[in-house]
Amino acid sequence: MKVLRQLTWRYLKLNRKRTIVTVIGIILSAAMITGVATLVASFQDLFVRAVQMTDGSHHASFYEVPYENSKYITDHAYTQTAMLSKDIGFARLEGSKNEQKPYLMIKGYDREAFNHFPLTLKEGRFPEREGEIVISEEVFYEAGVEYNIGDQFTVEIGRRVDQGEVLSHEPLSKTEKLEVFTTETYTVTGIITRSRFESWESPGYSAISYLEESRLLPEERVNVSIVAVNPEQIFEQAPKLAEAAGALEIRYNNELLKWMGITQNERVINAMRSVGLIIILLIVVGSVTVIYNAFAISVSERTKQFGMLASVGATKRQIRRMVFWEGLIVGLIGLPVGILSGLAGIGVTLEVINHLMQDSVFNTGVGLRLIVSPETILVSVLFISLTIFLSVYIPAKKASKISPIEAIRLNREIRITGKTLRTSRLTRLLFGIEGELALKNLKRNKRRYRATLFSLFISIVLYISFSSFMTYGFVSSDIYYTDISHDFEVAKQGIGLEESLQFYDQVAQLDDVERFAVSRMIFSTAEEMKREQFGRFIQSYLESGEEGDIFRTPEGGYRMHFNLVAVGEEEFATYARELGLDVADYTNPGEIRGILVNRNVIPFSAEYKPLNIEAGERIALVEEHYGELVNPYRFTLEIGAVTNQLPLGVYPAQLGDVHVIVSEDAFNRIYQKVHDQSKETANFVRMYIKLKEGADRRAFAEAVRTLDAGLHPGPYLLVYDTKENQEELKRTKTMISIFLYGFVSLITLIGVTNIFNTISTNVALRRREFAMLKSVGLTPAGFNKMINYESIFYGLKALLYGLPVGILVSLWMHRSIADVFQFSFVLPWKEILVCIVGVFVIVFLTMLQSSAKLKKENIIDALKEENL
Repeated sequence: MKVLRQLTWRYLKLNRKRTIVTVIGIILSAAMITGVATLVASFQDLFVRAVQMTDGSHHASFYEVPYENSKYITDHAYTQTAMLSKDIGFARLEGSKNEQKPYLMIKGYDREAFNHFPLTLKEGRFPEREGEIVISEEVFYEAGVEYNIGDQFTVEIGRRVDQGEVLSHEPLSKTEKLEVFTTETYTVTGIITRSRFESWESPGYSAISYLEESRLLPEERVNVSIVAVNPEQIFEQAPKLAEAAGALEIRYNNELLKWMGITQNERVINAMRSVGLIIILLIVVGSVTVIYNAFAISVSERTKQFGMLASVGATKRQIRRMVFWEGLIVGLIGLPVGILSGLAGIGVTLEVINHLMQDSVFNTGVGLRLIVSPETILVSVLFISLTIFLSVYIPAKKASKISPIEAIRLNREIRITGKTLRTSRLTRLLFGIEGELALKNLKRNKRRYRATLFSLFISIVLYISFSSFMTYGFVSSDIYYTDISHDFEVAKQGIGLEESLQFYDQVAQLDDVERFAVSRMIFSTAEEMKREQFGRFIQSYLESGEEGDIFRTPEGGYRMHFNLVAVGEEEFATYARELGLDVADYTNPGEIRGILVNRNVIPFSAEYKPLNIEAGERIALVEEHYGELVNPYRFTLEIGAVTNQLPLGVYPAQLGDVHVIVSEDAFNRIYQKVHDQSKETANFVRMYIKLKEGADRRAFAEAVRTLDAGLHPGPYLLVYDTKENQEELKRTKTMISIFLYGFVSLITLIGVTNIFNTISTNVALRRREFAMLKSVGLTPAGFNKMINYESIFYGLKALLYGLPVGILVSLWMHRSIADVFQFSFVLPWKEILVCIVGVFVIVFLTMLQSSAKLKKENIIDALKEENL
């Protein structure tokens, strides 16, 4: 057996080109599998850490649990770590300049809660004992109240009550009162940034004290949050824990669980499984094909050698072991190099991405890091080893079955009849004798022809499929943000409507402002919609059971929410001119007319036409009434125009709503007749600004804050740099592009390697055949024509099968994610054109490179030689 191993090793060294190509195929396959698994693990780690910064590291929270029952959660075997928290109450913030936020919202956390909840300490330290507290920095910036570390203060703590109803985080009510139930003295130990649970509409600022568990009474209610031992079972185990402890509510940390791959959304799970299955199948097929073809060709080359060895006593088992030994040698070389290459490539890629993302994702301070798990390496080793084994097993079994006589005569490789080689007269007419010879050569050895054709076919399918996957990724990320044309959002709260409008007017006078919109909104509903007035997308929702309920009224009819939006006189006039409309048509005091924006978006998911309505139609509307609103205002809206274009400062509407842009005159007429509840909503005014080219965004933001400080110091001001957010999204898209293009590049390299290995070896195996043709008069020009025609036949046949199958796989991929990401099927036609050109270029270059050496060979030497 030692002699046979030495013979195999010598064969590999003598055929360096084919050996190198085989090793490269294994390296690429191992690198792709390791790289994909590592990249997925690294991105998952990134998003998990980012969400832990913004949402906390706990998996579920149980609210209003009697303290004496909390042990049923904290001491349970399913709980890895438990943390207690409690809403202590509200306290008056003395000296606050923000009338909309007159309170401190005081909570209590135990030690574990401070470690696991999303709190960012700006200075000082977290509380460590009873009577210590940390304060939100917004107390100083918004309310104008200064607390320093070490300060002590005493507050009366109570509950918010409005006409007998206890309020929690609802916006401030004009009629509410604070019912005091205790007085506490606190020492400030630190300043924190705005916490996650403190919304912009909250009536107070966050203040978090230390929760001393020993002071809790048995019947006192607390909140219990847990880090689970096995998060995958959280949705099954949490209800049981809640029932045992008597919790009134369960809330899951859904954002964290989502990035851990845990969700109750069956559509998301099915989409992830389907896309994952498709990608795995494509990777497996690509890897198996390139490795299998290499060994199948090797066995084909050595058929005569195996026959000679069998004739001198080599057993079938020994011949099989020779082939397995060859697989072991190339595997030991290619596998470690491939795994290390995959890890190194991903490591470099992550460094590039971190540089592009400025070492932080979503402004959390969290960057990508290379996650190398033993499981990833083990799976890669096992997968490639199994692939090599299967790729070797079939050729080895085939080699051992050939009888010595058949192997030496080589009459099993090629079995032909006159009918097999028959070609049509059209072939001779179109391509001449060289084309007919090329076609006969392909028919003569169908096994090699099919192997080459299959290599091309798989490469085409892989390239088109992954190109489609990349296209869908870009389509979903481009939806929603393409219409955002403003650079800044400015919002002023805590002052009256007239004062807000005056402030925005002064902001508009700043030098860097090119265009602006002052946006207000009144919500209304059409309660008598007809089914045929909805677009096809919404009609599909009407047929989908519960999801269609957002369009159904309790009486069984259909409704749609119409958001009446005013953007200021100047912007409305600009918008109307862009659409070719006359502003005067929308300011007629005798009627209310608006411009319907008939294009909606589900962020990162769907873009669709919500209504099937034309200009001139009239819609009966009623002001939005939550609860028991007596006699809501009813009116008729005429659709003056229908467009898919948005004015400055208006975001696309989402499912269940449409935007109707109206003039200031029409908006004010409606405003005068609606109830106070709708007026409060309409009084929330925002300004959207487009800056002049080259304007300094930071300087502009500072100018707005300076202007505000001189006019209305204290009340809440938002200055949001939308452009910066868009640039963050562009960097994210670049990050995704690097990943996807790298993936497609690896797939392409595997395909090219497969094609090169198959075609070059097949050409090399036909040395005697080409020499024989030359000996009977085939000229160099005729030889070139024959090679070119073979290349054309290979390319055409491969494209004939590969393109339809690739498109079908793309359609399969689209259908798999259609329930989650709703957008039309996008055929990657550019990639298909690249694929068509690429196939012919690769085939022609490979055929020319492989046949170039044969053109210079001596005919007699080629006819005498039988081995490579």
